[in-house]
Amino acid sequence: MARAGDKAVTPDVVCYNAVINAYGWSDQPGRALKCYSILQHMVELSDSGENMLARPDIITCNSVLNACAFDEPKTESEREDIMKVMVDTLEMFQKQMPKFGYPDHATFAQVLLAIARQMPPGDKRYEMAEAAFWQCCRAGHVSVLVVSSLEQALSWSRFASVMGSALRSKEGEKTSYDLKLFPRSWTRHASKKGTDEKSRASRKRDRGYQVTKQSFTQSKNQETLKAADGS
Repeated sequence: MARAGDKAVTPDVVCYNAVINAYGWSDQPGRALKCYSILQHMVELSDSGENMLARPDIITCNSVLNACAFDEPKTESEREDIMKVMVDTLEMFQKQMPKFGYPDHATFAQVLLAIARQMPPGDKRYEMAEAAFWQCCRAGHVSVLVVSSLEQALSWSRFASVMGSALRSKEGEKTSYDLKLFPRSWTRHASKKGTDEKSRASRKRDRGYQVTKQSFTQSKNQETLKAADGS
């Protein structure tokens, strides 16, 4: 009916986001790739002018990333495809700012969660997670949710190194930290609730900065909390 010209039934971004979200939380195999294909269709519709109401927003981005985090691949090849979707999705939204909105703390948290769930423990995973976290710091979106996802992605020693003096607990204890000890620039865009003074990890825009595939394979050298405090 929408193609027949009935604008009253033309699906908008809210409709597409609902479909992506439903796929993301389903148990359907390959849901990350399916969600990404819907995102690409939305971009085609909006860029061509066929349906401007389908233009993706940051909820679209975060929903696709959520699908990447919770997809359950059967093979290493499928896992690699999911990680490619994750990188390509974030890269798309970074490059298109402000057209599709701005990545927020949930964006980076989902990226870190995807890294934690889809990559085996080891240096490659840890370096990728640290790179994503430093990008989040530059963008000013560090929050409780981001730190929780970071902890899942890193070994304890690397997590403790990144957290520095903000970490209030030791390995084996219930994780606690004080985000107010981070540089203000790291949390400047996070909500007050998201940077509560004494937060506990749970499971539960920098306009000019672009995330690229190369930047996701390298961690920022020697950019620890101590270095930031000393600058």
